[in-house]
Amino acid sequence: MYRKQDLQYLQDIFSRSSNDIAILYGERAVGLSETVSDFVRDKECFYYKAASVTDIVQRQLFASELFDQTGTPHFPDANFENLITSYISSRSDRKKLIIFEDFQHLIKENPTLINFFANLVFERSKSDTVMLLLVSDDIRWVENDMVRLMGRKTYEISGVIKLNEFTPIEFRQNFPDMPLNEIMTIYSFVGGKSTYYDRIKEGMTGRDLIISWLEMWEDEDLDPNRYLGRDIREPVLYNTILCNLARGAVKLNDIYKSTGIERAKLSVYIKTLSERGITEKIKSAEAGDSKYTLKGSYRIKDVTVRFYYRFVFPHRSSLSVLGAERFYRKYVEDGIGSVISEQYHLFCMEHIRWLERENRLNFKVASIDEYFDRGRAIDFIITAAGGNVIACACQYGQYMSYKRYEEVRSAVKKNKLPCENIWLFSSSGFDQKLSLFGSVTPGIKLIEGVASDISG
Repeated sequence: MYRKQDLQYLQDIFSRSSNDIAILYGERAVGLSETVSDFVRDKECFYYKAASVTDIVQRQLFASELFDQTGTPHFPDANFENLITSYISSRSDRKKLIIFEDFQHLIKENPTLINFFANLVFERSKSDTVMLLLVSDDIRWVENDMVRLMGRKTYEISGVIKLNEFTPIEFRQNFPDMPLNEIMTIYSFVGGKSTYYDRIKEGMTGRDLIISWLEMWEDEDLDPNRYLGRDIREPVLYNTILCNLARGAVKLNDIYKSTGIERAKLSVYIKTLSERGITEKIKSAEAGDSKYTLKGSYRIKDVTVRFYYRFVFPHRSSLSVLGAERFYRKYVEDGIGSVISEQYHLFCMEHIRWLERENRLNFKVASIDEYFDRGRAIDFIITAAGGNVIACACQYGQYMSYKRYEEVRSAVKKNKLPCENIWLFSSSGFDQKLSLFGSVTPGIKLIEGVASDISG
């Protein structure tokens, strides 16, 4: 599953009568392979999936694949430039399509190839056109190293598409008949990783989906390295870090105290996990006095991985003994509300975007960003075009109290936010004092049950 406009953008580039380079990148679980597969469905192309090997071996593998797929003469000692040029020259007059998936492995061992790709597109004649589609799931490398290597030649790129995770509203658009409470439960478990959506069957509830995942984890003998990758070294330490993150130890110093892993090594391990899309650094919106926001804090990015290390990893033996359904009742059922609660602010943020699309706001929104103050009173902020900020707090599963409002107001003052308004979101309403106060106090807005408005 992927966004249809991304596929159409690639189709539009291919339809041009010019030579083109397109970059398609993002995490693999958000539809990279599916997008490529549908793009090439009606086209003649050469597809090569690069491996993490030396340049010499890579070239030999490439030459072999080129011969097997196209019949182009097999010269394993030829360089990439000659092999690619030979293929292009041997094809019909129609526009040629060459796809390099995981192309970062090519460039890391042979950096000059990126310049060859740019020159190839720039120098070919209009009667001998080619499109190069470079695909990667190494987001950090594409956005940093590749851009630095290409320099000014980045201007030769015809299009760059980054596949991001689906938002809650996009999730609902793909499952329009699903009850709202199930949308929130399932999205909080699988998040925006669209590849996981193939597991969601018609009529399935959040409970059903989680149990099916538990059965998968049970059948696969609970290999704790499933999310780390087989190539990762020292899985013991990585699993230890993820267990601590899942338990709420978000600061490096807290993880150090819990694990005893040296701080310098700990930073390296966290960086590796981030590069693999497993963890991310918590980044707060820049507003007010930044000294009161969280610094040096991390979280498990993938909500399914977060669920695994919170509920399953600590009780792997019990899952084998109890089976999926009994395990769910004993370890998951009472905690699923906390899982949804952690994601509820995303639905509230989507509600604001919906209000803006429907022209129901009396101001222009500049940005909507998560906000991590140390007291965790504020969940996100809305920044208006003029710079004023609206502080927002969210409550899932129970009514919001007047005390929570006081905590938000205190955080606004302490953090020196340029804020005149406070918006409070609750899935279950507000206590009597807060309801009365909100009805008569300017600048206070109470919003209940936002999920029903995320209709797209």
